[in-house]
Amino acid sequence: MRGNEVFLKGDNREVAIVESQIEPVMMYRPKGFEHSEDYKEGKWDGFVHLYRRYSHSFPRGMLTEVLTLLEVIEQPYKVEDRSVFVCERSAIHNKTGMSKSLRPYQKDTSTRALKQERGIICLPTGTGKTLVSADIIRKIGTSAVIFVHKLDLMEQWKASLCDIYGIKPDEVGTVGNGVVDIKPLTVAMVQTVSKLPKELFENFGCTVIDECHHVAADLVYDIAMNSRSKYLFGLSATPYRADGHDMKITGALGEHIIKISLTDMIDQGYLARPTVRMLQVPPRTYARKAKYADIYRDYIVDNEVRNKKIIDAVNIALAEKKSVYVHVKILRHGELLHKSIPKSVWISGTTNLKVRTKAISVFQSEGGCLISDLLGEGVDVPGMDVLVMACGGLSEVFVRQLIGRVLRISADKKAVEIIDFMDGAKHLMKHSGERLWVYKTEKAFTVTQTPHNANITVVKKEGAKLSVVKAENEPLVCSICGADHWEVVGVATNWVNLKDKSGHLKTVYGALKEEAE
Repeated sequence: MRGNEVFLKGDNREVAIVESQIEPVMMYRPKGFEHSEDYKEGKWDGFVHLYRRYSHSFPRGMLTEVLTLLEVIEQPYKVEDRSVFVCERSAIHNKTGMSKSLRPYQKDTSTRALKQERGIICLPTGTGKTLVSADIIRKIGTSAVIFVHKLDLMEQWKASLCDIYGIKPDEVGTVGNGVVDIKPLTVAMVQTVSKLPKELFENFGCTVIDECHHVAADLVYDIAMNSRSKYLFGLSATPYRADGHDMKITGALGEHIIKISLTDMIDQGYLARPTVRMLQVPPRTYARKAKYADIYRDYIVDNEVRNKKIIDAVNIALAEKKSVYVHVKILRHGELLHKSIPKSVWISGTTNLKVRTKAISVFQSEGGCLISDLLGEGVDVPGMDVLVMACGGLSEVFVRQLIGRVLRISADKKAVEIIDFMDGAKHLMKHSGERLWVYKTEKAFTVTQTPHNANITVVKKEGAKLSVVKAENEPLVCSICGADHWEVVGVATNWVNLKDKSGHLKTVYGALKEEAE
């Protein structure tokens, strides 16, 4: 074992036996592999292989699993560690303490990390991963580099470290945004290894990779495998990745040091208890070959009915003196909502950093309505009472990160509200179901689903056929062919299934009222 790689040594027969056993457990297929052109053309079998046959080696993070397997098959082995790690001292270890005290679970996490020396720290958003990291770095006493994937996060980390350690900004180095200022304590932007200074891999005793389940797996893997740090940690708010590259992250960083759920933190009183309201949005029908981007633009961004639900929800919350954050994914969507919500503030990742920082600070102190896409970038936006998920879509991993940011507790905030939408369109309906599943898997969440109440008027015709003539707040025009006349093909207490003359289907939700022709 040398550094972050483990090599198989022995006679050819022994190596071949062990290799045949461990190689199958070090391969996986990432999500969406079947859409790869190389896979379609037969150039790739869809598997990512972490075991390297040419060097008979594998990443150090997989060592525990390999040793367990060897014990199961009763294969004798001996581990020799020839690693030479960096343990350069830092001025931080001379500090007598920190400005903030650790909670019991944070102390436990720090103790486990120091003992394990490498691995993934999985704590929900808002439960102090930065503070835990600072405590670990202080106790280790070595130089440390923290890798982040966004400029805002680099500034947040730098400010937090200065606050926690009681040091000046010029004592924390930064690498990114055109700046290369390396110091014993440095925050660096994630980039390809070839673009980063070699000193970041060779001169630091501790390496921390923030949002390790959010950053591209190849970047995390390459940074970790090239690091000579004795202590190597990944920070994450979720225990798995949306793209299926979990094994690659484990191989690079090691196994989970600790995994704590949102419900655990809520039950212990460290996060606010949320109420989730899922508002039903009238469905729309799209052609079978309609592209996702076109559906998203029509159903999410330009959907007047859906946007009115967002605006109404925001206005109600503001009337109750609550601070509202509206999360969007497309810039034009944010701009549209901003124009329709009086006194709202709109910022995005393209907004000047100083303007963004000021807007977030004002929102935290004065409240109001902030519309942005910044939560999706991992940026902290404190002070939320209500989170409106206007964006639709999103993976489970993103959802857990987003909702964690609204749950931060304060002296006057013990409960929060999340407003989301049950979308009724191709692809988006599935995404809504996945978000609902996330909410319902957290036992501490209270989840309610509200129908949109279209108030459908149904007219009875000859032959017992029914025809819809009106549905309040629901445009009864086919999005495919433009037809405005529908025949009822299915009826329930709060919905009807419709079919137009071309055979296109549509479902309308709401209370039914029947009239005679």
